[in-house]
Amino acid sequence: MGENKIKNMKKLIVLLSIICLSFAFVFADDGRGIEDPILGGFQLYDTEDIEMTDEVVEIWEDHVCVKFHFTNLTHEAKKVQIGFPVYWGGEYGVGAHEEVVLKDDEQTRTMIDDYYKFKSTCNGKVLERKLVASAHGDMYDYYYVATLQFEADEVLEVIDSYNAGGKSGSDSSGYGYHSWEYILTTGSTWANVIKSAEIIFHSKHDWSKYQREYLWNINDMSYYSCGFSYKPDEARFDNVKDEWVIKWNLRNIKPKENWKADINTSYRLPLSDRESQNYAAFLLKDMLAQFPEYYEMLEWKVYSYDYSDSIKRMSKKDFFDCIKDLYVSGFDIDTKKTKITKVYAQFIINSIYAIHGYTFKDEKWKNIFSNFNWYVPSVKSLSNKDFTAEELEMIEELKSFR
Repeated sequence: MGENKIKNMKKLIVLLSIICLSFAFVFADDGRGIEDPILGGFQLYDTEDIEMTDEVVEIWEDHVCVKFHFTNLTHEAKKVQIGFPVYWGGEYGVGAHEEVVLKDDEQTRTMIDDYYKFKSTCNGKVLERKLVASAHGDMYDYYYVATLQFEADEVLEVIDSYNAGGKSGSDSSGYGYHSWEYILTTGSTWANVIKSAEIIFHSKHDWSKYQREYLWNINDMSYYSCGFSYKPDEARFDNVKDEWVIKWNLRNIKPKENWKADINTSYRLPLSDRESQNYAAFLLKDMLAQFPEYYEMLEWKVYSYDYSDSIKRMSKKDFFDCIKDLYVSGFDIDTKKTKITKVYAQFIINSIYAIHGYTFKDEKWKNIFSNFNWYVPSVKSLSNKDFTAEELEMIEELKSFR
């Protein structure tokens, strides 16, 4: 793979999420609060006595482990309540909140406990938590509440671990999304600023795709729109664990924004968003139609529209731009070698040869490139010196997918 392409693939762009607000609020800082006898339930309140000095948050796609250090800023013993917020959706489960009036009963608490399997320690000892309904008007439904007992000037280490997945969904048009959110803002209830907040996200998804808003996955003909709410400080692929590890190092924050990681997927975009895929699929439709998993997608994407005239009018330069777009967007370190990628890889290679007037022996390739007015077979062999450096790079990389 070319050096410039590798560098570009490692660039990450911050994109603000526009996903709907019915997230599963399941990753969160402990906040300081009290069980309010007037409002009823647990209520977050600010404090000037206890500081969340630092935190290290590790988020996997299905569970979380977070370590906090809380410092007593006073020279006297202090007792405070802390609460981990729970956003529930009644009978619909986590993240399905639709103005559901929750029953504060044993059955609901059991469902929540079964989902989170919440465990907490303080200085290495089990920290007992109880589920407390939130005070009236609070945006969360419950809190896992515990009491911290500080000696003068003491620092306590609290570790929370729990099961939690991202919010996922789709609709009949093929739109889908996967979203993870960590609630940093509940950490703003503590005194001063959080001096250090390290967030480490472990994911099987390829987050190197963030250098562009939309990326086409050639393996399943889907598109990706990806984004983080904070710019990552580091992103690397762990070959041993087969996962992406993305890190954020936040300093001296009084968080007003939550951390988010979003992947939106779709099988359907306006043709103008990436016409190169449509042209290629149209030209290759006879080859691709042999794959059952492609038939349904090709039916609306290709068979329902005739691209013949557009292809006939396409200049040689415009066609090269199309196959370059296929190469850049469709083939990267996340692309797996399959029968589908073999077809597209050979198509791009043969397209480069066709641009240079190569005479194909295989009739199917002759017929494909005969759709272009500029294609005039004139040479029977080509060598490296006939190609540009860019074309050679593409050919060499694509050979591994054949």
